[in-house]
Amino acid sequence: MNKLLNIMMIATLVVGLFFAITPINKAFALSYDGSNPVSTGCAKDAVTKSYSGIADRYDNIYGKVELKWSAKCRTSWGKITLYRAAPYDKGSYYALATVWSYNSNGTLRTRYNCADRGGNGAIMKGQTSCYTPQVYNGAGYKAKARGIINWDIASGMTGWY
Repeated sequence: MNKLLNIMMIATLVVGLFFAITPINKAFALSYDGSNPVSTGCAKDAVTKSYSGIADRYDNIYGKVELKWSAKCRTSWGKITLYRAAPYDKGSYYALATVWSYNSNGTLRTRYNCADRGGNGAIMKGQTSCYTPQVYNGAGYKAKARGIINWDIASGMTGWY
């Protein structure tokens, strides 16, 4: 009986430790909303779940937009990469990415762009990329990203993930 009790206590401890050190639960993951994917460490395991070219109406391709996803953090963010450095700043930026997060019922939950706190800033003259803050993208949520060159010269939209 004593041996069985010890085994049960060890099993309870192991399971408890597993949940204590596993950061993935909805409340914790939702706390990543608006945070920087690099400084939180979420970018370390990031993969591209969807991407699209950034094209103008004449099918000239300027770069790509990606929807990045971290399995560890259950978050997504948008990233835009231009094939050539931005030649100028038109208005307050040359290009940026935006990420949208939707609830399972299709309602917009939140959105961010590169210029928002948690992103690394919009693309300015001489730069080639930027990324948005993160949004929660675990079970019951979905996200997509859009890349745009200022004044809608060119744009691209990822698929949902």
